[in-house]
Amino acid sequence: SAHWNPVKQHGTDAIVITFSIRTCRPCPFREPCTSSVLGRRMLTLRPREPEEALVRARAEQKTETWKTKYALRAGIEGTINQALDITGIRPARYRGLPRVRLQHAFSATALNVVRLDAYWTGHDQHRTRGSRLERLAYRLTA
Repeated sequence: SAHWNPVKQHGTDAIVITFSIRTCRPCPFREPCTSSVLGRRMLTLRPREPEEALVRARAEQKTETWKTKYALRAGIEGTINQALDITGIRPARYRGLPRVRLQHAFSATALNVVRLDAYWTGHDQHRTRGSRLERLAYRLTA
């Protein structure tokens, strides 16, 4: 037996069909059918236009043109992440555009000082993601 539930998913009307655990668990095709931890099949049916747009976007992401354009963004992602970690820039501490601009200027200056220090001391900027303890130690030393 199956139960369907219309839900809002990513701004679109989608229908999620959930099969009963009693139906799926004894089924001999459960392993290739679902990877659900609960052991039951779920299907999400989306409206045609958003689904086709998603398929087109995924196909475009495989082109060399898209990869070249995304490489520019990927280069700045580390800088944005470092700014968020070090300066906590996401929530503005002040109200008003002039004060927020000043906060961003100070945050950018602090980030540049941290990067200059890393360059002068020979610490690699391109590190892999570390543990929470390592990130805490990094924040405390910055």
